[in-house]
Amino acid sequence: MRGVSLIVRSSDGASRLPAALAHLKAQAQTIVPWEVLLVDNASTDDTAKVALSCWGEGPVPLRVVPEPGRGRQSATERGLKEARYEFVGFVDDDNWVAPDWIQVAYRALASDSFLGAVGSVCDPVFETPEPEWFSEFHSSYGVLTDSDLIHHKDPWEYLHGAGLCIRKQAWTRLVQGGFRSLVTDRVGRRSPGSGDTELTLAIRLAGWKIRVEQCLRLKHFIPAERLCWEYLRRQQRGCAASQALLDAYSAHNLSMRYRLKPRLGQLWWCQAGRCLLKLMHRPRAVAVALSSRGEDQQDVIEVDRLFGRILGMVRLRGRYSGSRRHVRYAPWRLRRPEEYVRQSREAHV
Repeated sequence: MRGVSLIVRSSDGASRLPAALAHLKAQAQTIVPWEVLLVDNASTDDTAKVALSCWGEGPVPLRVVPEPGRGRQSATERGLKEARYEFVGFVDDDNWVAPDWIQVAYRALASDSFLGAVGSVCDPVFETPEPEWFSEFHSSYGVLTDSDLIHHKDPWEYLHGAGLCIRKQAWTRLVQGGFRSLVTDRVGRRSPGSGDTELTLAIRLAGWKIRVEQCLRLKHFIPAERLCWEYLRRQQRGCAASQALLDAYSAHNLSMRYRLKPRLGQLWWCQAGRCLLKLMHRPRAVAVALSSRGEDQQDVIEVDRLFGRILGMVRLRGRYSGSRRHVRYAPWRLRRPEEYVRQSREAHV
């Protein structure tokens, strides 16, 4: 059914939800059918109660859907299953959507039957003054600015999660083709994972188009605790660890030939060894990373990423090569979106 289901993912978000829901309530009047689903992601506070109280007599119904499994990936999958409409948007409880977000998202996906997902421009809102280093690392916070769009010339390989809108059919066909998420997304206050990245990578590899819609906009509120250098370093290590499984979606893996060197690259200990060699060539940066905060030093961040990737490989071990084979031979990559569209049209004849 044509329309937009807007999924708000929240875990212990009672203090953040009022601002997020206020922006949703301020959506411009539209003839587009839409709904709001709050996925209460194993909250221990009054998240659901606060949401219902804040929404009141909102412009459309708000449903609270409890999800006992922790992590944003669980919330995403529950939202896709519960959504009534064909286009499914995702925001978190610290995202503030623009007044025309629903209209723009609907118009973008309705204009092209082969468009599987669209992303939003996401500007930051800071609780405290912006750190000098933030502009260099803003993409790690899910921030995507107009300047990024100007400098991005290549087709998008994946989309950020904040303000992502997916054609539900694209996700349904992935699941029917055997798709399952490999990564574990953000849980509680741990560093963010890569579930949204993986989902949009899979949608693109299944043959759907993806793009960022410049007119689709929202703001991301960033609290003071996430604007310190220590948090950035922890985040970079966590991201590198969780993204190790995304090697399975790389062009190198999908086009790999069965020679000795490529096959060795599938082994976790080989990948970990490469990172160790890179660390050995940066002894000063490693010493600074281990003995100090390394404030504002890019090479310290690079060391943290290498540490994180090694940690990810050690955790994965045998799963690493299995994940690469799983994606390389995945059935969901064998059919094209035009087949789904043709079947849908034939069903209506």
